[in-house]
Amino acid sequence: MSPPINARQLRRLLSLVLAVALASTLTALVRPAPAAAAPGDLILNGTFDNGSTQPWWTRLASTSTTVNAGQLRVRTSATVGKPVWEDLVGHFEFGVTAAQSYRLQFDASADVNRSLRVSVSRADTPFTSAVDQSVALTSSMRRFTFDFASPFGDPKAVLLFHFGGQAASTVRLDNISLTPLAVNPATDPILYWNGILLATYKALDLPPTSSSREAAILHAAMHDAAVSVTGVGNPYRVRVPVSYPGTMDNVVAPSLHAAIDRAAYDVLTALYTRHGRSFTDALDGAVERRPSGVNDAEEARGDTVGAAAAAANLQARANDGSDNDRPYQLDGVPGSWRPTNGKAAVSPNWGLVTPFALTSGQQFRPGLPAGANGYDDLLGKDEYDTQVREIRDYGGRTSSLRTPEQTQIAFFWANDLGGTYKPPGQLFSHTRIVSEQRQLGILANARLFGLVALALADAAIAAWDAKYQTPIDLWRPVTAIEATEGTGWQPLSQTREGVPYTPAFPAYISGHATFAGAWSAVMKRFFGTDAIAFDATTDDPHAVDVVRHMTGFDHAAEENALSRIYLGVHYRFDAEAGLVTGRSVGAYVFANRLRQ
Repeated sequence: MSPPINARQLRRLLSLVLAVALASTLTALVRPAPAAAAPGDLILNGTFDNGSTQPWWTRLASTSTTVNAGQLRVRTSATVGKPVWEDLVGHFEFGVTAAQSYRLQFDASADVNRSLRVSVSRADTPFTSAVDQSVALTSSMRRFTFDFASPFGDPKAVLLFHFGGQAASTVRLDNISLTPLAVNPATDPILYWNGILLATYKALDLPPTSSSREAAILHAAMHDAAVSVTGVGNPYRVRVPVSYPGTMDNVVAPSLHAAIDRAAYDVLTALYTRHGRSFTDALDGAVERRPSGVNDAEEARGDTVGAAAAAANLQARANDGSDNDRPYQLDGVPGSWRPTNGKAAVSPNWGLVTPFALTSGQQFRPGLPAGANGYDDLLGKDEYDTQVREIRDYGGRTSSLRTPEQTQIAFFWANDLGGTYKPPGQLFSHTRIVSEQRQLGILANARLFGLVALALADAAIAAWDAKYQTPIDLWRPVTAIEATEGTGWQPLSQTREGVPYTPAFPAYISGHATFAGAWSAVMKRFFGTDAIAFDATTDDPHAVDVVRHMTGFDHAAEENALSRIYLGVHYRFDAEAGLVTGRSVGAYVFANRLRQ
């Protein structure tokens, strides 16, 4: 490796480059104009069909460029023992966008076997590269292709072919192009790791409380990794410093994909190892999906950034109260929750968990159901009686009033059972559907999924605060109906085997509705409108292959909330208060976190 370049040498090099660029500009006034780039191509005159060498420039006077038979012929001088950047042919001043994917292609051959280094670099931090690869040239003209996601944005980037460090030779270049690539969900690391998360949900029968927390840590870490690499946007927890140490031969930008992959892998490993899960194969799969233009040094630096982002987000949640296992004490009076299906209370202390964005779990706490001041007051209200009768008539397993569509809606939004991706997973799945429909790129997905994840996590805390930390821990409909009418009534909700099933936590407020309200609030604000239609899917075993068309985010949220009535597990005021609370949570998260 060459010794580090000092400030004086760097200034001299930049002066030479600018002088050459100025000379090239003056020469262009008396030479034929370069051919226009193909649509989308950032490179002017990459085919050399007009016989001109413009706007290509050389650094050394001893290096000559001519166009012969529609190819750029570069005669290099002997620079053995000197750094590769000693002898350059380049194209100045085209713009690249941070996190945008590009494809660099060129044909090349040489009169002697030799290597050629090619890079797309930024101008303000000289020769820090978005792609930096070396290829072996022979006498046969061959096509070289490198895909990459730019780790930075620069309106004046440069494409450089490095010829230094070798004996004199003649190199031929042709069909040089640099084109933006269309969004490809299959190569988006945010979507990939969210898919790994949902598969983990399905493999582990965990409650939506802890699942939403884990998703928020994962997506916050991936977002912070992306922000750290690109410098675009505001981090949630940490902006990992990214410096560019090294000589002119070794100025390395971190790989965006590697940073996101490492952040995701480290978070998932830390959260799920205790459940017997390994993510080594998932990381291998992520590496296989990385662009071909990423080199080992860039991956190593990306790993460093991603690991730091993961560590910061994990550390921030180390003492957030999520491990509080204090047993739940039943109120033991009419109207109060008691176990259903023989299961103990799930996550009774979750309302006390430190939120991700809210000031506390009770920040948007709704009033008690039906405006009651206690259990006796609630059970004496006509509104309570009306709502119990509604569930009895529409949510029962043998209801004659519930329509076939309402039955479909009930199961479509359920996803309560083990082996499903649970309510947060369904909303992540719908987020992906809309993301792909709108063709979002990596940075947009990092922010969108980050906002959704933070909102869902805080929605869980807010909902569980209302369930357990208020004067009324409301009993479920099956218990209420049994208390007034005796045994026999069962909800539509059921296990895979058809056994009646009611989630094991108080009814007020609905977790599904709170999640849905938070999700819709974020989605509307992110896209600037509610009027985005999409085809929604489900993972519930009682709605296999069912697809429902949503006219907008509010439509989806409201249908989600109502589904719990048709399923027979929630009252109407559970759904309505859940929607209001969730929408407040989502609006607050969007206004205060991951700002652009």
